[in-house]
Amino acid sequence: MEEIILENKPKLIKWLSSDSELFLQYVQAKKLITMSQYSELMDMTAKERVIIRLLDIILGRGENVCRKFLDLLKDDDVNEISPELREWIKTVDTKDQKTEKDCKRRESGDRPIQETANMTRHSGIQVICNISASDGSFINSPVITGRSLCPIEFDTTAAPSGRSDVQAICKYQKPDRDCQQRPIQDCQMFLKKNFSLLVQNVKNIDPIIDDLVDLHAESVANVRAKSTDQEKMRKLLGCVNCESIAKDLVIALYKHEKPLMNELQNNY
Repeated sequence: MEEIILENKPKLIKWLSSDSELFLQYVQAKKLITMSQYSELMDMTAKERVIIRLLDIILGRGENVCRKFLDLLKDDDVNEISPELREWIKTVDTKDQKTEKDCKRRESGDRPIQETANMTRHSGIQVICNISASDGSFINSPVITGRSLCPIEFDTTAAPSGRSDVQAICKYQKPDRDCQQRPIQDCQMFLKKNFSLLVQNVKNIDPIIDDLVDLHAESVANVRAKSTDQEKMRKLLGCVNCESIAKDLVIALYKHEKPLMNELQNNY
């Protein structure tokens, strides 16, 4: 995408300069530039200089932003600025073939998506079992079948007076409140609604990125290149372009930012 913009930069300057101020509003609405960059561009008087600087900013923000920029040009309300622009953008393929293939593969079930206990609501119970043996009998280790989500504790106590009685107390502890989260049905929407809070509060960015094994190497490099945690998180959220990657990110966030995610989900 960067190469497409770079190769057609002179033509884009010509097409977009006819109404640079209006076009800038569309760019800002899509959050392709920061507020400081928007203010910088609005302060410029020469229309051609505005577009030149804008294109340089877009090129500097990486492949994902470049793709979003070209997708923006496909909007009929945007490309009506220039008939030539409208005809040209129809010939530009902005689909990410690798990402599209990976998402379809994973969503079709080729790769299982792991879920965490934190994302499911469970009711807890406590069971006490008294087991004893006498007259030379033995107690074998009890076999527990089925599935449990919390630890099972055994407390064995020898009976008094030298008898061979043994009492075993089996406690199935009720999960704490953190284990009782309801499922997140739409991870992309969850990330979108909590965008600002995630950008401001997530600190363990690098281990989160390490867990996103299906994220493109180029996207990973673009995220790591940012200087602050906030910039990295903002860039990372911008790379989430399908539900399967969103699920992986939510799982990684629960793993490395559990208190924050519990708070966000309680308010979701």
